Amino acid sequence: MFFQPRKPSPPPKGMPVGTGIPGINLSLDVNHVQVLGTLLMMGLSRQPGFKEQMEEFMLFMQRMQEAAETISVQMENVYQEYAKVKAKAVKTNQENVQQKAGRRQEGLTYVNPLLQHLLRLMSY
Repeated sequence: MFFQPRKPSPPPKGMPVGTGIPGINLSLDVNHVQVLGTLLMMGLSRQPGFKEQMEEFMLFMQRMQEAAETISVQMENVYQEYAKVKAKAVKTNQENVQQKAGRRQEGLTYVNPLLQHLLRLMSY
């Protein structure tokens, strides 16, 4: 008389997509959204002025792509300049360290040998 509970069905293939409309919980995957988008575009294509709007949108997208390419080239140039400046800073830092080490090796000569010995002990 009572039906046995069914096993849960496996989840649909593809990534589930939310509708973005609060309160509506549809289990749509990417294929459903593509079909809905196609139907929407077919409906919009019958609207007057749609072709001009799409051409304007495509022009806008092309300009955005060109701007993005220009920005990426500029970022590469900035990175190259940064690498040059960083290498120069490291080289300068190493030269400064070597100069300081050379000065320490030369040592300071004081008239008072006790003071010289005291300063040598303090430098360790």
